[in-house]
Amino acid sequence: MATSENDRFRIPYINMIIRAFGAHFQLSVQQACSYLYRCKGIHYLVDHYDVEHTLPVEDTIEALANVCRRNGGLLA
Repeated sequence: MATSENDRFRIPYINMIIRAFGAHFQLSVQQACSYLYRCKGIHYLVDHYDVEHTLPVEDTIEALANVCRRNGGLLA
């Protein structure tokens, strides 16, 4: 399977956002990844990459927190 040019930037971006989300909520990278996966935050990042990567990181973290809350997440 060939990697698209878009994936070349998408994967490092999602990794960076997971780390920033974890730092914001004082979670380890593993905890942040598990939380975002469980509460559909990763799905949101993949589906909305085209828009989210153009926004400030803080806005993306806020959007992720909102998505996760709507899907059962408890982080404020």
